[in-house]
Amino acid sequence: MLDFISSRKLGGQTIPGHLTTLSVSWLNSRFKAMSVHRGMVGGTWEPPQEIEGVTNFEALIHEAVRQTGYRGQTVSLLLAHPRLVQQLVDVPPVKEAALKKVIQRQAQQQKMFAGEAAWACQTSIASKTSQRVIMHLFPKLLLDQLVQSCQRNGLHLTSVMPASAVLHHQLTSLPLEKEEIVVLAAETEGSTTAVFGRSDGQILLARTLGGSWNEGVNRLVVDLNRTILFVNQQYGVATRAVWMFGKGAGENSTQLQPQIQLPINVSPVEYHPDYWNIEALKLRPSRSPNFISLVAQQAPRRRVFARVVAAGTALVVLASLAASAYLWMQAGTESDNIERLRKRAAQLQTQHQLLQARNAELTSKERLVHLVIDGRPAPVPVWLLGYLSEAVPSELVVTNLHVKHEEDYWRLTLAGTAQTERKQTSQISFSNSVALLSSRLAYGPFHISLITNTENQTVSTPQPKTNAVDGSLPMWLTKPVPGAAVAKPETGNQFFLEGVMR
Repeated sequence: MLDFISSRKLGGQTIPGHLTTLSVSWLNSRFKAMSVHRGMVGGTWEPPQEIEGVTNFEALIHEAVRQTGYRGQTVSLLLAHPRLVQQLVDVPPVKEAALKKVIQRQAQQQKMFAGEAAWACQTSIASKTSQRVIMHLFPKLLLDQLVQSCQRNGLHLTSVMPASAVLHHQLTSLPLEKEEIVVLAAETEGSTTAVFGRSDGQILLARTLGGSWNEGVNRLVVDLNRTILFVNQQYGVATRAVWMFGKGAGENSTQLQPQIQLPINVSPVEYHPDYWNIEALKLRPSRSPNFISLVAQQAPRRRVFARVVAAGTALVVLASLAASAYLWMQAGTESDNIERLRKRAAQLQTQHQLLQARNAELTSKERLVHLVIDGRPAPVPVWLLGYLSEAVPSELVVTNLHVKHEEDYWRLTLAGTAQTERKQTSQISFSNSVALLSSRLAYGPFHISLITNTENQTVSTPQPKTNAVDGSLPMWLTKPVPGAAVAKPETGNQFFLEGVMR
């Protein structure tokens, strides 16, 4: 795996608030676990005896979970182990994809143990012709045992980082001048982890040295002096000082000073028993040397995402099935409703046809009623007959009366003769009587337009006026009208009148 660390100012002085994990520091034979929930430290646990080998790691994790009350799923491990080594190698200036292959090949060549090597790396200051990489090598067999031990406890190992990563982070806390190169050495439970770098976070070398200032001082001094000389030669620089950190740093600094030609200072960072566990949580596994690949780091997140997707898919499927069942039931209900409505429509159609037939029958009866009541003509012949009883002079007798309704007018045909007792009435007297009858018909209430027998023309006569002074009868009731149409008798004293009235 390849995790590059660029030159940057490492920061972050507190545990991330979203972090929930079991932080484990395994520095050689010392094992310590700390549970963290949402950035808050819970319980801590440390076995009373020293731990040797990785075979007990599964039992240790199980006991750590129980003792600290941890309820999460991830484990982060800070490691200082005799089989953990660092190598500084020069690689060609190639792109990242090709660089991974080069480092993978270099890791298998530079390993100092049997079997395949797991590796993590950090970039260092490049030379004019190549770039330098600090490789951290660890037996892959042991790494797989650590991963599987966590899995058997229902946990996921997300990071395995060397202790030098924490010291690299501490470089930014030292009071150094710009581009001043120093070595920061920390006691890691029987060994010494040294980091060469600058205050801007640029690292030159990380190495685990045998012995510590608490025990094996002579061996530590020899290895430290050799490492300082190696760095100065490789980079063409001068290391300015040695900073000590960890248990016994203040007490043993004076003891080391005569044996090392550089000034020795004690780190201003306060050391406490939980330092390694807490500081390891401030590192970003994706930007620090991590033996766990980025794909493996994201496995828990992918599993959670897969569970969420599976749950969402199940919910969608259940919702779809429920919706399908509901829609199927609704379809059945709608089919029943359609069938009922179809039958009801047929019944209504039948009723509609019946009502139409009844309506047609009622309309026919209504027309007949209107024809009988409203279309019946006025009883004009009866009115005329009643009027003739007054209008016919006493000298005349009506023998024939014919009244016919034609369109919007009435046609009148009237024939008569003189009274029998007065058969010998003079022609002049008879003519005057007929003229009087004609006048009464023309000026009377019926306003009959008489037609002369000779010219067959309509005779229009003016309306009679009532005497407004004495209220006497109209003139047409007493006097004949000159020029009225008179039918000449064919034989004897007979008359014939024809006219129209509206």
